[in-house]
Amino acid sequence: MGRFKNRKFSLYFLTIGTVIIVLLIFASVVQLVGYFGFTRSFEREYKSSVIRTTNLCHDELGAFDPTLFLNYDQEELEKAAEELNSGKLILQYGEPDGSHTTLDDGATEDARIVSDEDELKMIENAVYFDVIDDELNRICQTMGMSVVYVIVPDEDLQNYTSVFNCVSTESGYTPWELGHREKAEPDILEAYKKVYNGSNMEVVERLYNLHGAKPHITALSPVKDEEGNVKGILCVQRYTEELTYTRRNFIQGVVAIEIIVIILIIFVESHILRGMVISPIKDISAEANRFAQDNIKSEIELTESNYKAKEIYYLAHALDKMEQDTIDNIENIKQMITEKERVGADISLASRIQAGMLPKRDPILNEMSEFDVHAIMTPAKDVAGDFYDFFMIDDTHLAVEVADVSDKGFGAAFFMAISKTLIKSRAGLGGSAVDIISYVDKMIADKNEQGMFVTVWFAIIDLVTGHVDVCNAGHDYPAIKLGDNDFVIEKTVHGPPIGFIPGAKFQGYSFDMEPGDRIFLYTDGLNEAKRGDGERFGIERMLSVLNKHKEDNNERMIASMADAVRFFVGGEPQFDDITMLGFTFNKKMNK
Repeated sequence: MGRFKNRKFSLYFLTIGTVIIVLLIFASVVQLVGYFGFTRSFEREYKSSVIRTTNLCHDELGAFDPTLFLNYDQEELEKAAEELNSGKLILQYGEPDGSHTTLDDGATEDARIVSDEDELKMIENAVYFDVIDDELNRICQTMGMSVVYVIVPDEDLQNYTSVFNCVSTESGYTPWELGHREKAEPDILEAYKKVYNGSNMEVVERLYNLHGAKPHITALSPVKDEEGNVKGILCVQRYTEELTYTRRNFIQGVVAIEIIVIILIIFVESHILRGMVISPIKDISAEANRFAQDNIKSEIELTESNYKAKEIYYLAHALDKMEQDTIDNIENIKQMITEKERVGADISLASRIQAGMLPKRDPILNEMSEFDVHAIMTPAKDVAGDFYDFFMIDDTHLAVEVADVSDKGFGAAFFMAISKTLIKSRAGLGGSAVDIISYVDKMIADKNEQGMFVTVWFAIIDLVTGHVDVCNAGHDYPAIKLGDNDFVIEKTVHGPPIGFIPGAKFQGYSFDMEPGDRIFLYTDGLNEAKRGDGERFGIERMLSVLNKHKEDNNERMIASMADAVRFFVGGEPQFDDITMLGFTFNKKMNK
């Protein structure tokens, strides 16, 4: 006995041994019960069940035309219904007065707008198909039927097309797809004819010569549209072998024996499992609950107990190790949380500081009616390398600029702050746009060990004459709208970015604005915005949006541009900062 005292037994073999005992007892019981046999169930019970289920289908679904769905394939309908239910579609219906009705309940930010009448009709049919299919599946499963299906026979009734095909999990059938074609069985053709000739219900018994299929009873009834025309046939099928297991002899003979056997099995199993499995697991569970509440390692390890089952022994060993690992991990997590909170606070502060450096539109426009200006910056990270600015140099001259640093993140944000401050400080001393940019380039290039650079479009606008003095340091060409014309982009002279080439020479250019003329500035994050297939938003799309909204004020025009970019990229992440600035010359200032 001593050599077996500390031996560990496999829980797998303990369980298998118990199952074998149960199966041997059950097999003996089945052999005894086999003398009683099973009788065929009454056909009346089957007929009643399939007729009730057929009537229930008609009550739940009402009138509908199954031929509507034959214009689509099932995958197309299921995909459309899934997109609508997941909020990926916004339905927009046209109205007679030219307005639109939009259905966007639960829509996600990247939802696609659907306004095409054919596609809207398809989505409506997809939802209708999904509702009917779910209802027929529910009825099939809950009413104990083997198959509930809807078919559309050909005119000669020799072949038919499947529309809905719902099978129970126990039937063994594989559901047919929408549009599946089959040849009608000869013994069911007469029922098809009667249904199309006015019969509301036909029941067909198929019990013999089924070529391996299970005997069954099928109820057939017409599917009518709202005008009362027969458009298809609803078929409800049930196996005839199910009720044979409910006969009186089975209940009286088997149940009595099962009760006795179950009592014996419970007694034996409870004795074995209580000593070798249940009690040890209770000990381990109690220790796990204690540790979950206290987070203090036990002084006595679970593996010191004498567990017979190897799996339980290994479980106890794992719990002992988990307690030690958890205590170590808690300490590591505390340190990580502290560090993460510190970094998060620094990032939040940097983001607020950067936002505070951007100019405030209202203080300027509240005093100046000669122009309108609006700008936004959308960082790709917590802080951005883009920036914009507009400020009065003196009583009659306005400075406007948009810039893009060569990197992103904290380094770019710091470089942006330096560049913005230098430009504004130098502009206050006077001079042309070229003078100001040349000065800033020299100041940055002298101490630019990291090799960073910034593209800048900088202009000084004379509010008395409308004259615009520009220096473009490697930045994207702006979109200009003069008079009643559209926004266009003209390639003008420009130099390298600030800090890119030490000692670089910059060139300027100028043009004149009249009341109503407009300027749209942007960084390359706008035209290079990319969607999932790799296509860029591009200059042409940008100009199209601008000219579509050229009568809007700058704030609405920029908002429309931002919406267009979001719709274009869909769910793709933003990889670059996006900055936009719109300027409108309203009127000339009185001298």
